[in-house]
Amino acid sequence: MSLRAFRARRRDRGATAVVAALVLTFIALPSLALSVDIGNIMFERRQLQNGTDATSMSLAQTCADSAAACNAGTTLTSLNTLASANALDNTEQLNTTMGTNGQCARPPAGVTYTNMPACASATATAAQKSAALVNLGLCPPLSDYYTTGAGKDLGYVETYIRTKSNAADNTLLPSFFAQTLAGGTQVGACARAAWGPGGPSSVTVVPLAMSECDWARQVGYPGATNYPPAPSGTWPGYSNTDVRPDWPSSENTIYSKGNDTTCDTSSPGGTAPGGFAWLDGMVGSCSGVVTDGKWVHGDTGADGCDTSNFDPLRGTVIYVPVFDCKAASNLNREPIATDDCTAGAGTNTWYHISGFAAFYLSGWRLTKGSQVSIRPPNALCGSSSSQRCLSGWFLKDLIPTGDFIPPTPTNPNYGLTIVKPAG
Repeated sequence: MSLRAFRARRRDRGATAVVAALVLTFIALPSLALSVDIGNIMFERRQLQNGTDATSMSLAQTCADSAAACNAGTTLTSLNTLASANALDNTEQLNTTMGTNGQCARPPAGVTYTNMPACASATATAAQKSAALVNLGLCPPLSDYYTTGAGKDLGYVETYIRTKSNAADNTLLPSFFAQTLAGGTQVGACARAAWGPGGPSSVTVVPLAMSECDWARQVGYPGATNYPPAPSGTWPGYSNTDVRPDWPSSENTIYSKGNDTTCDTSSPGGTAPGGFAWLDGMVGSCSGVVTDGKWVHGDTGADGCDTSNFDPLRGTVIYVPVFDCKAASNLNREPIATDDCTAGAGTNTWYHISGFAAFYLSGWRLTKGSQVSIRPPNALCGSSSSQRCLSGWFLKDLIPTGDFIPPTPTNPNYGLTIVKPAG
């Protein structure tokens, strides 16, 4: 190689090194930094949304349980704690620039809130809906289900969370490159949760069904329903001397024999003659899975449970299947919708399960043992030694999974409420 060619090659090597240095400095390193920033953004965004989802579900449960407790002032501390618990830096907080203390609600039909602002999304204009679609700090527009569909009368809440609301910079993106890309503005998130009458598709229940007629008469449906407060605090959850709810003033009864209610036994939801409402397939275990909307065959034998089965359940909330139709078993098949719903004669009867009722079990009088009520004055249920029954009271209860079932005059809700994310 000539000296001149050798020197030219050395100059090319030097030029290549300069170009490589420029690429590394102005392209590769910034791209690497930006990718790290974007990764941090997405990681922080997931934490932010998790916190917002958790606070909206918690607030919805509070508002579903008590209109008085649905208060944007008194819920602030607990929701902030919950939001922070979903962030590694423990600094997520309610965005107090939205609603009141980052909270708002649309109450269900017939309910008014005095300390919770109305959500703007309930009456959003087309322009506001379009803005919500591109702004992650806002909840998405309501679906037709919640505006004109079956859920238009359901209540819902929205909570708004922002990152590092107590930090000096008050921003999510400290890096130069990411701030240049995203503007360095504070980032927020919104979540919505709705609640309303509902029921699980199936649930583990005690194997004793009761008629819709019985349930309605004892709780006062369809007028002012009589639901005592749910148990709270230490077992048994009631007391007249401390902060736990007071003992209910009266008790309800679920009969398996000797029902003394005035329900017409010939009506679809009436009590079957003889009260043979223990359910087949569960007599040995005293519990089983029953599916809403399905037919279950009655058991005409002895009581399906005894004291040893019920002792662990005394002073707890159990689920009782409710039937709205009974059919005779001489069909030689499971009944169908067009079968006579008044044909069940007590023995060998099919029951159509229309839903489930939450029941605080306080005591019982059974063939296989008795237990006085845990509620003072501690009497046995029923008025006769020939009766077989469970004592306690029906409650409103929140269930963790299931579907909304808006009640109708022919399809009442039995006191169960479900809370679900709503966008």
